[in-house]
Amino acid sequence: MNFLIPITEFGSYLLFSFLVGHVALQFVPQANKPEINIAKPVLLLSTLGIIILSLGPVVQVISYFQEGVGLALAIRAVLIDFQVGKAWIFIGLMSTFLWITLVLNGSKYLQALWLFLMITAVGYSSHAASLSFWTGLVSHTVHFLLVTLWTGILIHVAWFSKGQPNWSKFLIWFTPLAFGCFIIIIASGLFLMFFVVEPKDYVKAWVLPYGQMLLLKHISIIPIMVFAFINSVLTRKSLKLSSFNPRPWIRGESVLIFIVFYVTGILGTLSPPHEVEFTVKSEGASKWVEWLIGKEILSTVQTGLTMSFQTVLLIMASFLFLILILFSFKMIRPIIAVSLGVSFIIALYFGLMFSLSI
Repeated sequence: MNFLIPITEFGSYLLFSFLVGHVALQFVPQANKPEINIAKPVLLLSTLGIIILSLGPVVQVISYFQEGVGLALAIRAVLIDFQVGKAWIFIGLMSTFLWITLVLNGSKYLQALWLFLMITAVGYSSHAASLSFWTGLVSHTVHFLLVTLWTGILIHVAWFSKGQPNWSKFLIWFTPLAFGCFIIIIASGLFLMFFVVEPKDYVKAWVLPYGQMLLLKHISIIPIMVFAFINSVLTRKSLKLSSFNPRPWIRGESVLIFIVFYVTGILGTLSPPHEVEFTVKSEGASKWVEWLIGKEILSTVQTGLTMSFQTVLLIMASFLFLILILFSFKMIRPIIAVSLGVSFIIALYFGLMFSLSI
């Protein structure tokens, strides 16, 4: 069951982004965006898909309590008493309203309202909201809303646009929007992280599965920044060439975002370590980390980073991959640049892990 939850979470993030992008682009004049045609059945299936896929965390909680109290009582308790269950019921209701609005070709303002309420329900069910209700609710809702807005628009122009008219006009308004979204996403993401991992314990948390996924998520964001620079600055200059097609590079950026989505989905299945040292002593460290560093981890008191020739070489190689992405613009296919981005993630990850001293 646990291996399915990240997949359902990934699918849920993807469908939320798709629908938010669709609604957001309705507010943009046709002259300021590429031509995009989405069949209505695709939108309707996406809406129903959110109801099904957002059930994943609910099923996970139910399976956790099932053995102790029985299936029927576990289902009733989770749906009635738990935030994750209440949120799913609310998301299902709002998704139904959105589905009806789409079928009837209803107002874009109504579509935006239903989606915003669904995203607020995601914030309501978040771990941060369970620790500090209003602060966690607002911060997680803002974070998720801006992620889906930025990613949703990218998905539409990358995978569903036709031709190349209006790209320059599109980039004029989308570049500052994406930059603003990215800054707030990073700030709100760090704020949410501090709910579960204090800055002083960030490196120590790497010995736990949650810390591993957190590290991979943060590393994976870096090549996205490089692709964002290419697609906002270099692409705008290259549009003067009639032979240049910007869509493959935007698709490359979206693929890297999908990687972050999947890592985030795995992160959502893991228990946040509010006290890293206590978690290591009570639950044990990650077996993968113990195998990687070649020793059993019983405490994180002495955990730190120690540079060696091996780690420095890996970190230098990782940033070389990053530089090659920039130099590869217009010289190689975007799929190679995406491979360089993945190589950066792998090299930097192992460089940091091999520098871990305990």
